[in-house]
Amino acid sequence: MATVKGDVHDIGKNIVGVVLQCNNYEVIDLGVMVPCDRILAAAKEHGVDMIGLSGLITPSLDEMVFVAREMQRTGFDIPLLIGGATTSKTHTAVKIEPGYKNNQVVYVLDASRAVGVVSQLLSETDRDGFVESTKAEYVKVREAYGKGNSAPRSSLAEARANKFKIDFAAEPPVAPSFLGLKTFTPYDLHDLADHIDWTPFFATWELAGKYPAILEDEIVGEAATDLFKDAQAMLAQILEEKWFTASGVVGFWPANATDDDDIELYTDESRTKVLARFQTLRQQMKKPRGR
Repeated sequence: MATVKGDVHDIGKNIVGVVLQCNNYEVIDLGVMVPCDRILAAAKEHGVDMIGLSGLITPSLDEMVFVAREMQRTGFDIPLLIGGATTSKTHTAVKIEPGYKNNQVVYVLDASRAVGVVSQLLSETDRDGFVESTKAEYVKVREAYGKGNSAPRSSLAEARANKFKIDFAAEPPVAPSFLGLKTFTPYDLHDLADHIDWTPFFATWELAGKYPAILEDEIVGEAATDLFKDAQAMLAQILEEKWFTASGVVGFWPANATDDDDIELYTDESRTKVLARFQTLRQQMKKPRGR
């Protein structure tokens, strides 16, 4: 198992390794930034049952494609597991699997799925059925990808007729306390820190789950808690030492819809002088009436 060349992220990979080891699987962890030739050489040296590739950043996707093709070229015949925050079932089915035909490529969504995937691939009774169903699923994924977005669309006239109609007389909008621009400089960093959404932070580190529940997760809870403590310590240092300042700006102007799809902003409530015009696109995906 390895994080591919060009990528230094390993928290997700490490969790997968721990989960597999806890279920009595031997894991050879090659670490991060591992080039293809080293991965394949280690696989041959240890006679492994399968190879697992991990990656967090977008360039890792191309490296995984390269590794799969090299496995095909050099005659490997073992399963290839793909995982990491930047990976997906679609990318695996469309870009990786077609380059490796000697055995099955499997996208592993997260650490909780790893044991099930590995056990089925190694099972004499379950393997063939699992591989067959995975291949069939990836064929459907490729077909759907090839068709693109085939959802029904309305004509432009139909979409315009179906636009949401607002009764401003019945529900008049509340006027803002000011018109024009208002700046906030500097803005209180402590206030911003109180509103941080930590869920994307954990996702960036390949830890799947919503904050704060992720801290109690059976699989990633310990790693998430350690990571959160480190982040809190750095955040406290940032606030204490004022590493940077924050500024913000908001603006309110009178506005009207015009020409079906556009929005005009005006300099004042007289609405005689146009300040700006936003030309927008009407949503033409089929929607229920009034949506």
